[in-house]
Amino acid sequence: MKMKLKSIIVGGMLAIFALGFVAAKSTGTKSKVGYINTNELWAAMPEKSAADEKLKAMETEMVTYLQNEQKTLQQGVVAYQKDSANMSDLVKKQTYNKLVQQQESLQKLPEEANKELIAKQEELYKPIREKMQTAIDQVAAENGYDYIMDAAFGNLVYSKNKEDDILPLVKLKLDLK
Repeated sequence: MKMKLKSIIVGGMLAIFALGFVAAKSTGTKSKVGYINTNELWAAMPEKSAADEKLKAMETEMVTYLQNEQKTLQQGVVAYQKDSANMSDLVKKQTYNKLVQQQESLQKLPEEANKELIAKQEELYKPIREKMQTAIDQVAAENGYDYIMDAAFGNLVYSKNKEDDILPLVKLKLDLK
């Protein structure tokens, strides 16, 4: 579903670019088109590495917690099985219900952890993407580009020269190597 939507958006963007080129040709003006590989820029962003480290630490913490909770539940089940013959009906019922609640809680935990990780990833990645976009916008404006295509998504069909690749200019603007 996500890929289908992405291909529709990419196709729509290509159609808009094509219409822009046709309109520019018919009016006699030339459009300046540049390109960038945002995947390369993304990989070069130092903030991404820091964000990934935070996400990895959060994931490790969640996995450790889940494993500890599973171990605690297993110990509780073993103890229940061992001691239930000597328990009163009330204590046996309460202990059993507590173990069932723990099991149900544990079953929900991986999905909840995944949702939290995704939300944290979005929180950490959003300012990085915004910083990249701002730099791209500034470089495009400073260098007179009308359109910037993203080579990372296969939108770039042909480039006559490397001067239209704005990745080095954006990296320079962001003080990246």
